[in-house]
Amino acid sequence: MKQKGVTLIEFLMVTLVISILLATIFTGYRGRNIELVLNRTASKLVADIERTREMSMSARAEQGSYSAGGYGVHFRNNWNDRYIIFTDINSDKQRNGAEDINTIYLEDGIIITSLSPSNQLDIVFVPPSPDVYIEGAEGDAMIRIAIESNPSKFKNIIINSAGLVYVQ
Repeated sequence: MKQKGVTLIEFLMVTLVISILLATIFTGYRGRNIELVLNRTASKLVADIERTREMSMSARAEQGSYSAGGYGVHFRNNWNDRYIIFTDINSDKQRNGAEDINTIYLEDGIIITSLSPSNQLDIVFVPPSPDVYIEGAEGDAMIRIAIESNPSKFKNIIINSAGLVYVQ
């Protein structure tokens, strides 16, 4: 008489192989997930800078005040988790605390590791063109964001003097 079925040892071996494969897949997935967060954060930062330029081009009112001086984005080295969108009410092409529109925080696990050309960076778009002013720079500005647990994985956001913004 033939008996059909699976022995306990066969069942345990198949379960062990599947467990090992799943552990390998999920370990790789977690590492790729944080890289996806880095790419998403870089894209959001570029979109926020371009939104600021668009606000200047349309010269629209934000929170009840019109800005003839334009709009800008402010970064600081000691603020590694956020940046500020502001309106340049007094046309001095830099941020004053009373001009803040919105503080934007980076996603968890992502930090700003460096700013170029200086430790503080104001990028201001002045209507109607808009003209671009980068505080302390004659040419391009660079913002580097990285994975906090692995700073060797980073993205550079470049803003040139013509207002072109891109991820490198």
